Amino acid sequence: MNAKRFYWLAALATLLLALVACGGGDEPFGSPAQVVEVTRVITEAIAEDADVAVEGSDPAVQSQTRLIIKNGELAIMVVDVDTAVATTTQLVADLGGYIISQQIFDVQTGYSAANMQLAVPVTQFENTLTQLRQLGDVTNDFAGGQDVTDEFVDLGSRLDNLIVTRDRLRSFLDDAETVEEALRINDELKVVEEEIAIIQGRRNYLSDRAAFSTIDLALEPILPTPTPSPIPTPASWQPGDTAQVALVNLQESAQQTADFSIYYGIVCGPWLLLLAALGWIGWRLQRRFGWWQ
Repeated sequence: MNAKRFYWLAALATLLLALVACGGGDEPFGSPAQVVEVTRVITEAIAEDADVAVEGSDPAVQSQTRLIIKNGELAIMVVDVDTAVATTTQLVADLGGYIISQQIFDVQTGYSAANMQLAVPVTQFENTLTQLRQLGDVTNDFAGGQDVTDEFVDLGSRLDNLIVTRDRLRSFLDDAETVEEALRINDELKVVEEEIAIIQGRRNYLSDRAAFSTIDLALEPILPTPTPSPIPTPASWQPGDTAQVALVNLQESAQQTADFSIYYGIVCGPWLLLLAALGWIGWRLQRRFGWWQ
């Protein structure tokens, strides 16, 4: 809304208030219910075009300071993750920032990685990125920003208008003559105060986010290159070696057979001869005398 339209709305507000005053009878400023209705109409008209500049401010001066929410992402391969984490923590502290979150985890036996989220003053954002890049080999590098100046100024204008409306409603609440009027004004006052709280919260968030930039940092270890296993070479066929092994095995088996025969021939031989002799005698006796018939 331009300045000319804003002045027209101000004139309209004055006219509406004058009409209320003229039609109020014994009440020189009209009833509180009428005033609340007039205030609501004016507030809605102004809120629809909340981009009006705050009275007495210079738009040229406002454009000189921009609110930029900056954020960055870095992925870096480092030789020692623990050393890189310590260096990063000290760097952020020296620049007036702080660590939002930090996670260190194992990726392989003896090797770990880390994820960190950093917050640094917006004036140190580019400097921080430059120094972090020196930790190792950068594999991912991103930096971006969001201009929230217009939203911040718009919220400020709406906030000023709502504060004026709130103060006026409070004065009307003090002058209310009936319970019904007081309740209606109080309900309208609650709505306005809730809007004020929401806008103040949003402005605080934008101001804080613009004051400190965030950087998501991923630190990954440089893993050693695995040595490929050699491919085994098939052995060439040597028939002479096979024959030699066979002769050796034959000699050993022959020796084992001879040793077995000698051993058991000595141990069991006499008993076998005795059993053979008894068997022969029995066979002769059976032939001669007819036993077992």
